[in-house]
Amino acid sequence: MLFAGISGASQADTAGIGKILIPNMMRTGYDDKMSVGVTAASSTIGVIIPPSIPMIIYAGLANTSVGALFLAGIVPGLLIGLVMMAVVYLISIRKNIPKYKSSSLKEIFGLFLNTLPALLTPVIIIGGIITGIFTATEAAAIATLYALIVGFFVYKTIKMKDLPMILTDTLKLSCLSLFALSTASALGELLGYFELGLLVEKLFATYLNQPLLFLLIIVLFYLFIGTFMDSIPAMILFVPVILPTALRLGVDPLHLGIITVITLAIGLVTPPYGLCLLIASSIAKLPIEKSFVAVLPYISVEFFVLLLLVIYPQIIMIFR
Repeated sequence: MLFAGISGASQADTAGIGKILIPNMMRTGYDDKMSVGVTAASSTIGVIIPPSIPMIIYAGLANTSVGALFLAGIVPGLLIGLVMMAVVYLISIRKNIPKYKSSSLKEIFGLFLNTLPALLTPVIIIGGIITGIFTATEAAAIATLYALIVGFFVYKTIKMKDLPMILTDTLKLSCLSLFALSTASALGELLGYFELGLLVEKLFATYLNQPLLFLLIIVLFYLFIGTFMDSIPAMILFVPVILPTALRLGVDPLHLGIITVITLAIGLVTPPYGLCLLIASSIAKLPIEKSFVAVLPYISVEFFVLLLLVIYPQIIMIFR
């Protein structure tokens, strides 16, 4: 949930946090399935809590306010995070996961001072972007350089001989993401060429006249689309044809936007596309079918929250 307020992309959450936490969770006694499941599923919050790249894309397509979308995503993102925490708690009780001993305030303060140089990384990223010192892409480069310097000279955990392995691991994760994104985008272009969007528009305009039924069909439609297409190509292809019907039925564009973003976020952990699931399972070296079983408890409660948001749009509009 905290990292979601930094990256704006779920796959960045999975790669950034998963590379650190999944091996350490497995090392301290968590099984590989739980390590992958909680990491991959919770990374879907990355595009719900602002900032969010898909929200910016949707705002451009729907001609709505980016700031309003960001505000609308706060409560749903926190709600999904909290119900996932409840799932973790219940699974921990069932699996009898050992508890760690409590730490004193002195120990906590000492750890805080020790980790302060590393904790400044998100401050550099967010502070630099907000103040306009550098763009989001430049922020990634600056943060990488800063992390390298801290690793070399402050913590001394990185040696010159480690750099080839670090670069190789980074390239492997990046290639996995880029390959999945490129194939999903190509599929989007192909579907656009065959005018699938026009067929979808005709279907909605002809057979759907109830706002609630319309939104439920949209959720099922995007869940299906999300299994083989990334969120951005899916929105570029289908939002312009779905939005007119939504407006005709009186559905608020903000409500539709949050539903769209959350539903397509679930697609990031559903095979065969499931980019976040692919990244997390590759880190843990766990087969994709076992990884999918591991995320089911978490995406089930996320789907439950999604249905609540469909039925009660007031949850989304609370800051409006």
